Amino acid sequence: MTVASPAPSDDPTIEALGKTDRRLAILCGHCGRFRYMNGARFSQNQKVSALSETLSCGLCGSEDVTAIAVSRHPENGYWPAERS
Repeated sequence: MTVASPAPSDDPTIEALGKTDRRLAILCGHCGRFRYMNGARFSQNQKVSALSETLSCGLCGSEDVTAIAVSRHPENGYWPAERS
């Protein structure tokens, strides 16, 4: 599975994710873990890029993580699968 990193100009707030049918996820650069996160745990006006600085991977503990806005697959409408 390939999860494209967000474009620099695409830095939505948590609130904007729900309005654009996207989900908040974390991607670990160290172990490759990809998990969805509950956006309600964060301030609705917080930018997705700012979350990366405050998070760490729950599996390996690495701080080399990226918070990303994930969209459904354009052809089949499914969300990308989580992986640990």
